[in-house]
Amino acid sequence: MEEMGHDMSAYDIFTINGKSGNSIEPLKVKEGEKVRIRLVNVRYMSHKIHLHGHDFKVVAIDGQELNEPKRINNQVIAIAPGERYDIEFTANNPGEWFIECHGDMEGSSEMKTKIQYENSTNSADKSNQSETLPEFSFMNYGGPEKGKFSLDQKYDIEYKMDLNTAMDGNEMAYTINGKTFPETDSINVKDGDLVKVTLTNNSMMDDHPMHLHGHFFQVLSKNGKPVEGAQIMKDTINLKPGDEYVVAFKADNPGNWLFHCHDLLHATAGMVNMVKYDGFKVNFTPDPDANNKPE
Repeated sequence: MEEMGHDMSAYDIFTINGKSGNSIEPLKVKEGEKVRIRLVNVRYMSHKIHLHGHDFKVVAIDGQELNEPKRINNQVIAIAPGERYDIEFTANNPGEWFIECHGDMEGSSEMKTKIQYENSTNSADKSNQSETLPEFSFMNYGGPEKGKFSLDQKYDIEYKMDLNTAMDGNEMAYTINGKTFPETDSINVKDGDLVKVTLTNNSMMDDHPMHLHGHFFQVLSKNGKPVEGAQIMKDTINLKPGDEYVVAFKADNPGNWLFHCHDLLHATAGMVNMVKYDGFKVNFTPDPDANNKPE
């Protein structure tokens, strides 16, 4: 089945640490231990991960610690390509408990393993991968704190990024403000600039997990609603069709940095632009015979 440029039939094996199904090693724990798991999505598709049998906290997102994370349960953590979520729980419920991907994609049923307590043979837990559970949201999570940035402060650079899907002949093109890389307009900054970016996904069907290299940005709002609770610092933000996020960062790391969709098929088909610092000189000369097109 061909869907928006992806041959979805190619994605029929989903893995955890490179293994699938019964080949995945269980996570062995002892009663009373505090356990932290980093969930990292390194491929093209989003996955919804559910931990059975325990309350847990989301303690970090994209490697950035959260202020006063709260206990939650029976929620899935939806992890888009390029995102990282750290969850933490206390091993206080002996037995064998699934940690698994929820969804109906071919291969989802093999993306699961068990939290396995030492000296426990209780395996009464059942997979419920086809069940729809609430998704964790960072929009109002954790203890309130004053962030580095706000919606109403003054910014040196304000940039709008319209993400869309188009046809280029017989091929799909993934565009930023109607253009594909390398014709996309760079975000030109000076060292020390405060930058606000409004990202809008106008694609009808495609998610766009947008990833900024070299910086972390603060998420200020989603679909017009300000973030409450803990300050959310990320380097990858997933936009579903119709979503709009406002993010802000300080230009404090001189270089030429990609800002691209982390669905790498979308990036290859054009959804890439760059943050470029005034006065930055590249000290590397590409080999003209390398037969590629470096950024």
